[in-house]
Amino acid sequence: MYKGDRVMNTLQDLIKKYAAQYKEQVVEWRRHIHSHPELSGEEQNTSLFIQKVLNELGIPFVNDISDYAVIGKIEGAHTGPVIALRADIDALPIHEETGLPFASQNKGVMHACGHDSHIAILLGAAAILQSIKDQLHGTVKLVFQPSEEEALFPGAQGIVDSGILDDVDEIYGLHVWPQLPVGTVGLKKGNLMAASDHFLVHIKGKSTHGAEPHNGVDAIVAAANWIVNVESIVARETNPMENLVCTIGVIKGGDRYNVGCGDVYLEGTCRTYEPAKRDYIERRLGESLQALDMLLKTESTLDYKRGHGATINDPDAIDYATSIVEKYLGKEAVVHPEFPSMAAEDFSAYLHKIKGAFLWLGTGFEGNPALHNEAFTIDESILEPGITMMSAIAAEFLQEK
Repeated sequence: MYKGDRVMNTLQDLIKKYAAQYKEQVVEWRRHIHSHPELSGEEQNTSLFIQKVLNELGIPFVNDISDYAVIGKIEGAHTGPVIALRADIDALPIHEETGLPFASQNKGVMHACGHDSHIAILLGAAAILQSIKDQLHGTVKLVFQPSEEEALFPGAQGIVDSGILDDVDEIYGLHVWPQLPVGTVGLKKGNLMAASDHFLVHIKGKSTHGAEPHNGVDAIVAAANWIVNVESIVARETNPMENLVCTIGVIKGGDRYNVGCGDVYLEGTCRTYEPAKRDYIERRLGESLQALDMLLKTESTLDYKRGHGATINDPDAIDYATSIVEKYLGKEAVVHPEFPSMAAEDFSAYLHKIKGAFLWLGTGFEGNPALHNEAFTIDESILEPGITMMSAIAAEFLQEK
């Protein structure tokens, strides 16, 4: 497929040399970003830091296409296809409890989902690719994307809608993943991460004295009935071999112990893969509230907000990424997860339009909490294989065929 092993061995040696050269700098970048997290829609300083590093590396970029997004561009010495690499840049509204010397300086905000690592890895890959651009037949686009955590902001979809990736042939991204051993890479064809929807429910009853429940309509009792009904929809109307999760995470109601509650508010999420299943659960939540109103004389409303679509990997792109991981990190680094995750990722917006794949980079180690936990951190030894893998995915894609 390529012009001789000698050229490719030279490329492999170059990438590994520069990965070793930049690894300490990548650690510094990651720690700086970790210390200065910003929420979705507020990533101004994170964006400015990325722009500063790209300027130092001599990589041109644009920053006016969608909120705080930064799109870098490395043009190889020769013409060829276009490949994109993506990192998300926002943090979460979580108070950090890691005890790290470089812990968050922004109270109540934390990189608890590893986006600090994603940014640092993409900057490291950019540094490597810029160093070997005379070896590249084509162009690399570096996508630093805001607002992955909050579907109410444009995020990936805003970048897709801008048209700046219309010339991209393939796109790749990664996510640190504590469920996999340190330094391994999870590569899964097809379904990887679920569609994520957010629903809000208001169950309106009629308050009354707690000693006279017959004079009111108890919204708490109604909400309890509805919650059980939702669980029954998932457990008894859905094929257990199909992917569907429905979780109610918020319930608020009542003001005093001896007053029958007049209003209950609930929030939750539904996770699916199949569009038909997504339509089904939205419809059934609405129908179950209508039935509740008829039975218990409540007045209920459902606000169902569709969020990220399902992240579904292209099989050929996974085969290609697997070959890169085997070549650069070793066959022992390859993991093919048996099951997809019901967590969500707006990388799905890219894959709906562009061929590509999303990879999991293992950072699990003894006692490490899960993503979105106030004590989550990474094993920084994964940063070097991360920049090696991502730069190699782009560089080998842009070799003369």
